[in-house]
Amino acid sequence: MKGFTHIAFLLFIILSANSCDKSTIDGEWDDNIHLSKKNITISAEATTVLITTEGNSWWVAEILLYDDADNDISDVDTTQEDFLIETEDFIIERKNAKEIYVSMKQNNTGSDRTLTVSLQAGNYFDGFQVHQSAD
Repeated sequence: MKGFTHIAFLLFIILSANSCDKSTIDGEWDDNIHLSKKNITISAEATTVLITTEGNSWWVAEILLYDDADNDISDVDTTQEDFLIETEDFIIERKNAKEIYVSMKQNNTGSDRTLTVSLQAGNYFDGFQVHQSAD
């Protein structure tokens, strides 16, 4: 019986060691959004672009224009399958679970501008940038 206990204990140790998979980091998520585009360059003219996703349970975490975080989206529920965010410079619209339409109004500023949209799905973060050239 003593030999069985030793074998059972040794088997427990081996199985416990094999169950610890350190190939992934705790909290690290795989891409569950799958953006069709991450960097888009457009002219100074008013333009609308479509970005698609494979995942459908994402939401907008942050929007920056010129690296300015003053775009408050707290009053918009971006977890919904359709929403509209409209400012004087751009419009972001989600018409269904997997399509994001970004409309940039004509760039009359005299300098290039970049719109950065950060998305989140669970603990996975991704996003895209729309670079609009100057007029």
